[in-house]
Amino acid sequence: MNHVTTARSFSQTNNASRGLGLFSPPRKKYSISELIALGNSLHKNGKLEIAESAFRKVLEHEPNHAVANHFLGVIAHQSGHLEDAVRLVKKAVHLAPSYKQAHNNLGNIYEALGKPEAAISSYRHALDLDPEYSDALFNLGIALRQVNKIFEAEEGFLKCVRLDPKRADLQYEIGQTYQKLGKRTEAQIAYRIALDLDPRHTEARLNVGNILTTIGKIDEAIAEFDIALKNAPDHIKLINSKGVAQRKIGLFDESLESSKQALRLDPENIETLNTLGAAYQTLGDNERAADSYWRALRLNPEAECAHKCLLFVALNLPDITSQELFDIHREVRSPFDKPLLTNKSFPDRSLDDRRRLKVGYLSSDFRTHVVAMNVLPLIANHDHENFEIFLYGQVEYPDEITDNFKHFADHWRSTMLMSNEDVAQMIEDDEIDILITLAGRFDENRPIVASFRPAPVQVSFHDCATSGLEAMDYYLTDKILHPSDSPEQFTEQLYRLPVYYQYPIQEGLPSIQDSPAIKNGFITFGCFNKPEKISEPVYELWSEILKAIPDSKLLMKYFNHYSQPGMQERIQGRFAKYNIPEDRLILRCGIDSRHSHLDNYHAVDISLDPFPFNGATTTFESLTMGVPVVTLLGRHFVDRVASSIVTHAGFPELVTKDQNAYLNLAKQLAGDVSALNRIRLSMRDQLHASLLCDGERYAKEVEGAFRAMWGQWSKKNNSTVGL
Repeated sequence: MNHVTTARSFSQTNNASRGLGLFSPPRKKYSISELIALGNSLHKNGKLEIAESAFRKVLEHEPNHAVANHFLGVIAHQSGHLEDAVRLVKKAVHLAPSYKQAHNNLGNIYEALGKPEAAISSYRHALDLDPEYSDALFNLGIALRQVNKIFEAEEGFLKCVRLDPKRADLQYEIGQTYQKLGKRTEAQIAYRIALDLDPRHTEARLNVGNILTTIGKIDEAIAEFDIALKNAPDHIKLINSKGVAQRKIGLFDESLESSKQALRLDPENIETLNTLGAAYQTLGDNERAADSYWRALRLNPEAECAHKCLLFVALNLPDITSQELFDIHREVRSPFDKPLLTNKSFPDRSLDDRRRLKVGYLSSDFRTHVVAMNVLPLIANHDHENFEIFLYGQVEYPDEITDNFKHFADHWRSTMLMSNEDVAQMIEDDEIDILITLAGRFDENRPIVASFRPAPVQVSFHDCATSGLEAMDYYLTDKILHPSDSPEQFTEQLYRLPVYYQYPIQEGLPSIQDSPAIKNGFITFGCFNKPEKISEPVYELWSEILKAIPDSKLLMKYFNHYSQPGMQERIQGRFAKYNIPEDRLILRCGIDSRHSHLDNYHAVDISLDPFPFNGATTTFESLTMGVPVVTLLGRHFVDRVASSIVTHAGFPELVTKDQNAYLNLAKQLAGDVSALNRIRLSMRDQLHASLLCDGERYAKEVEGAFRAMWGQWSKKNNSTVGL
C-alpha cells in the first residue's frame, strides 16, 4: 500500500500457520467467520495467494460478503491490479457503507491511480464515520498536499499526531508539509522527532541534510548524509544531495565523484544527470555539462530543471552558432507549446489602446537578487494612473526587498505551491493585458506559464536569449545588444529600448580609493565572475595579457569557489598551460556582505570581462567602484551585455572588437597609471548620471513600449471584428 499497510486497519486473529493445509482435502468444514479470520491472518503475514483463496472461498458461499470483497480488493491493489481493486472495494463500500476501513483503502487505490480528488473524498467518508481514525487522517494529509491544499494537510497531520504521537512516518510527513510551507525550522524539528523515533529513517535524515545545505551549514549536512549512507549506501538521493553539498563548499572533484557514483547505480536517473551536469558546469566543463542535461531531457522532455540548466550552459559554449543556439531553445521548449491555447482570443477585452492597462510581472526574484536590482527602479516608477501593476511572485523566503516590491505594486499575488496551469489561470482571471516573464531560464521563474496564453500580449524580459516559446510575443532589448544586423534568432519580436539595464543608486557605498597600482607598483587585473563563464579562449587571452605586462597579477574571486586546494590547483593548472606561474594569481574566497564584497574592488586596477558570457552585475560593480572593464563585443546577447552597460555608462572606449584589440586595450590602460587613476575617481559619478540610473525615464520608455505593443494587438484584433 502507498502509505499504510492494510493490516493496520484490522484486528489480527488466529495463526497464519493454520492456513497451510487449508485447501488440501479438509478434515472439517470451515465456517465463514473462520475463513475470514484465516484470510486476515494470512494477509498480515504476506501470504497473499493463500489469503486470496480463503476470501474467494467465502464468496463462493456468500458473494455479497463486504469484508471478503474488501480484502480481495486490497490484495488486488497490492498485486498491481488497480481496476479490479477499485471494483471490489467499491462493492464492499456499497454493501457496508459504514465500513471505514474500506473507505480508507478505496482512497489508497484512487491515489495509486493518480486520482487525488477521488482519494480525498474516500478519506473524508472514512473520517465522517470516525473523526479520530488516524490512518485516514494520515492518508488524507498526504493527498491534500499532493493537490497543494497545504494548510488543510497541516491541520490533519497535527490532529493525527495528537492521536498517534509515536509514529515516525507521521512526523516525517509533518516535516514534508512544513517544508512546503517554507517553515524550515519547524520542518527540521519534525524530522528530528522522526529520527528520535526511528534513527534509521533515511528520508527524514536526507531532508535534515537538505535543509542544512540550504541554510549554509554544509559540514553538518554532509555529516547527516554520511550517517544515512551507512544504513543505505546505494540511496541515490542521498548520494546526489551529498554531491550538491560538496559542491557548495568547494569540494568539486568530490562532488563530481558522488554524481558519477549515483549514475553507476542508475544510469537513467534524471536527478543524477542534472547533478552531474551541475558538477561539470562548476568545473568549467560546459560541453560535458550540456551532454548530461541532454541525456536527462531525452529521458523526460519536460524535466524543467534540466531544460533550464541546458539553456544556461549553452550560452557558455564559445563556438556555438546562432542557428545552433536557436535550435536548442526550440527543441527544449517546443514540448511546452500548446497551439490550441497559444491561439486563444480574448473577445471580452476592451480594445481601447488609451485605457488603463493591466500589466503583470512573473518572477521568483522579487527579493534580494540581481534581477530585483534591475527591475525595482521600473516598478517603483510606474505610472499607476495609466498602468495597474500586478506582481506574481514565486518567493519562498520574502525579505525587505520583497516588501519594497509589494509597496510599489497595486496587487501582489503569491504563486507558491501552484502549478504552471493554475498560475496561468490566475493571470487570466485577473484580466492581465500584458504579461512580462522575468529572467525565464533562472531560479524558479516560470516562462512556461506563457505557453497557456493567459494574456493577450506576452513579453520576455531579462532573459539571455529567446524563450523558445511560440506563445511569447516580444523580447525587450536595446540596439547594442541586438543591432539591426544581429545574427541571433528569436521566436519573439524584438523591441529595442534606449537602454536595457537599470542600476539603482545605492546608499552607503564604499568610498573610491586610488588605483592600487600606485601603492603596489604593479597592475592587478580582476575577475569576480562565475568560473563557468571563463572559457578556454579566455584563459589563453588573459595569459597573454599577464605576459605582456611585467609583474602584473590576476585577482579572481567568486564566493568560496576557490577555497579548496583542489580547485586552486585546477585554476593554476589552466594558466600553467600558457606558462603563467601560480605566483601571478591571487585566488580569494569568502562569503561577504554587500559592502565588504565591493571592498574587494579596492585591490583591482582593471577588470577583465569573460566571454562568451559577459558579466552584468560584476560590470556594474566595477564601474561603481571606479574600475574600468575591458570587454569584447560578440555576436549574441550574452557576449554583448558588458558592451551595452559600459557604452550607456559613457565609456564606449572600453569595448573591443576582437581579441587582439582586447589585449591592446588592457596594455594601454595598464601603461598609464595616472590616467587610470583619473578614470577611477570620476567613473562612479558618470555612471550615476547616465540613463542606467534614471529609473523615472526608464519607466516611461518601458511604458511606451507597452503602449505600442498593446496598440499593435488592438489594431490586429479590431481588423478581425465582424469577420
